[in-house]
Amino acid sequence: MSRRVAAGLVLVLVSAAGVATWAVVRSFNTAPPAHHSVRALADTTIVHWTRGHSATVRATTSSDALTALGYVHGMNRAWTVTLWRRTALGTLARTFGDSLLPVDRHARRLGLAHHARRTYAQLPPSTRRRLQAYTRGLNAALASPRVRRRPPFTALPVQPSPWKPWHPLAVERLWAWLGTPETLFAALPALHAVDQRLRQWLHLHGRVRSLAWAARPPDDSGRPALFARHVLGSTAAPVLQEVHLQHPSGPSVSMATVPGTLIAPTGSRPPYAWTYLLQSRAAVALRPLSDSLGTRRYDRIVNANGTASLLATRQGEAGLVLDTTRTDSVRVLRWPGLRAGTDAAWWMHLAGLRANAPSVDSLRLFRGTGLTMDSEGQWTVRGTPPVVATGPRSVLVGHSRWASQAARTLHDGTHASPAAWSTATKSPWARTLLPTLLPDLAPLSDASPLLEEALSYLRNWNHRFERASIGATLFAEWMRAYRAEHGRGARGTVSASNTGPRRRRTFRRAVRTLAQQYGRDVRRWRWERVAQEQRFFPVWAADSLVAPDLSPLATTRYAPLLRPGHGHASTGAGGPSFVAPLPSGPAPAYWDGWATPGDGLTARRLRVDPSALFERTRSSRSAPRPVPVEDAPLERTTRLVPVRK
Repeated sequence: MSRRVAAGLVLVLVSAAGVATWAVVRSFNTAPPAHHSVRALADTTIVHWTRGHSATVRATTSSDALTALGYVHGMNRAWTVTLWRRTALGTLARTFGDSLLPVDRHARRLGLAHHARRTYAQLPPSTRRRLQAYTRGLNAALASPRVRRRPPFTALPVQPSPWKPWHPLAVERLWAWLGTPETLFAALPALHAVDQRLRQWLHLHGRVRSLAWAARPPDDSGRPALFARHVLGSTAAPVLQEVHLQHPSGPSVSMATVPGTLIAPTGSRPPYAWTYLLQSRAAVALRPLSDSLGTRRYDRIVNANGTASLLATRQGEAGLVLDTTRTDSVRVLRWPGLRAGTDAAWWMHLAGLRANAPSVDSLRLFRGTGLTMDSEGQWTVRGTPPVVATGPRSVLVGHSRWASQAARTLHDGTHASPAAWSTATKSPWARTLLPTLLPDLAPLSDASPLLEEALSYLRNWNHRFERASIGATLFAEWMRAYRAEHGRGARGTVSASNTGPRRRRTFRRAVRTLAQQYGRDVRRWRWERVAQEQRFFPVWAADSLVAPDLSPLATTRYAPLLRPGHGHASTGAGGPSFVAPLPSGPAPAYWDGWATPGDGLTARRLRVDPSALFERTRSSRSAPRPVPVEDAPLERTTRLVPVRK
């Protein structure tokens, strides 16, 4: 070996060692500390950080448990809660530029901050104290240098500022609004555009595809299970935070929480488990034009240059006035978030952090649709979900008609366990529909070799939306072309008026479209390529809306995360649908979780840290693994200690 080659190898090894050392040191410097003093704690509280990125909290009082919950949210989701709060308060333009002024105006028009302040002022003292305890822990974490030296805070002129106790109520309202129908403002183009921009900014949408089910095993060989899938849009940033709370005043609880709030949509606490789908009711209606529609409210919005502008909104008993172009009537928005109220007491009760049940027996800001299950395996459907599919020993609830298709594989017992069902790619919709359509493709006249090859793949398809499947791509594109021409018949059965010529014509169109987009080699029409998942890191993904130049990071570390397509909206695994797609685009981000009442919670979600070494490479194709919330191996521990006077 020559000296030059040897020197090169040494240089490579030294560089690699330097990179590894940098990564270790950086991780150490930004990791949660071993001790952290927090004011107003009653006693020392322990936070265990696990390898599965969940947290276990050991507290002696419910107030200390809430402080620790806020601390976990601040340590693990600092950037997320910072972004969500600025969005809810309508203060994005101050940091990110005037392009986000429409989003700020939208948040102010909805009154997310205004009604949160009103709500906090009307809460009983006990609830206000609990919100104060939560924000104390959140602020302690956000003020830590270990948080402030993490990216993206180091890459942007943004630093987390202290939270006020009513801020979690504003973020709660933001989450409630994102659960409203994405087509609510379809008749108002300007409002529809800005509402879509809000969802694009956060990359949180598609919640209508969320679902939940409960099942009892056919014999004593298994245990009852409650399953939840929360669809979270196209964000690449982790959203829900799993926490296991241990406190001596009651049984321990494992739950998935929404950072920056007290929302816990899914959890398990003996003797029951729960899940709520976080849909929100809202409607646009016409009301007579009269003075009874309310008075004007003014908001002062400041941009990055310090220039202020006033936004006037008008709201009365009928709702929020949206449009006054008519001479005899106005369009108004009716939504529970437009008046004082919060579900904080409800979520604290579920988590065992409130001694008395809330005065109301249902959620206010959310529809309250979901499921609960007791330790005997008896389930209860909560609210009135649009889809309730009941089988011999199972029930599935959801808000999308695709949910009833996914329920069929649950009811037939093909996939008895939550882990197996939630990765199943066989589509009952395709299995039922395809045999009725294929006979019309037999008399294809003057079929080209490309058309014959495509038809061969479709005839031999096993109705699974697997990564390598070509038949899945052909069927999905055929149904899209058929829907575009005929406008119906894409789900369930096909109308009797559908003729063979139309089916053949749309199949030819589907093959032609695929050839134009992916080439004439049919072997390249794999589902994983055609239905490729694309997830975005908030702020960098919407860089056209942001004033600072983020292109160096937006094209490297924070570039969109690409993953192979897998599953379909009609399958247990979930996935995209070319027929009737979501208004804001595909929503590949999701959180799956399941529990046996009294036995804790298991979660499966994709978590990518763009700053970690080789993280993007490792997560580009691998499927997320189930993570037990209670029994995950511990990585480090933080002792939250009272401030000594």
